[in-house]
Amino acid sequence: MSHRYLISDKDHNPIAQAELTSAPETEPLHLNVLNGHAERVAEAIDVCLIAMYDEDLTFRGRVGYRYGDCVVIQPLERLDASARRNLRVPTPFESYLYPVTGSWRGQRGFICKDLSCGGIAFQTAQPLDVGEIIQVVIAPMPQPLLVQAQILRPLPSKPGDEPTYASKFVDLCDDEDAMLRKTVFSLQLEGR
Repeated sequence: MSHRYLISDKDHNPIAQAELTSAPETEPLHLNVLNGHAERVAEAIDVCLIAMYDEDLTFRGRVGYRYGDCVVIQPLERLDASARRNLRVPTPFESYLYPVTGSWRGQRGFICKDLSCGGIAFQTAQPLDVGEIIQVVIAPMPQPLLVQAQILRPLPSKPGDEPTYASKFVDLCDDEDAMLRKTVFSLQLEGR
């Protein structure tokens, strides 16, 4: 199994994606940086490595040196899973949501504001209740994904705008979680 990471700078701006080439339990770590961005990683010096898969550690580290497309990073501090869940990217796309626990029926359109590995913020014309469970079609992927989310809270919006809501994904299977991470990581890098 490959061990893949999103590498960001100390301010959490995405720099590159990389695959671990050394054994996961050895230090320092040797990573093959993808798409020719090894120099960017080496220049950042202090980085965060956000694991794509749950079984891999997410941590803050320091770049030791670079050789070709590889960088050597010394782990300094382990980060909890919230580092990955909180990685948000503005992702405007139109899609649909469906009720699971709400009193309404049918489908509603929405416009995504941002997407993370842990949830989605979106605008929709009709009001939703805090705590309500919905199904959301996540569209900016090779194959759209239908996942469940729980409405956390309304977000501030300008007068006259449609309501905006923050939600968190619930009951994701491992494959759905991995596909969301891959999409969010790729969108983060494209936006950079």
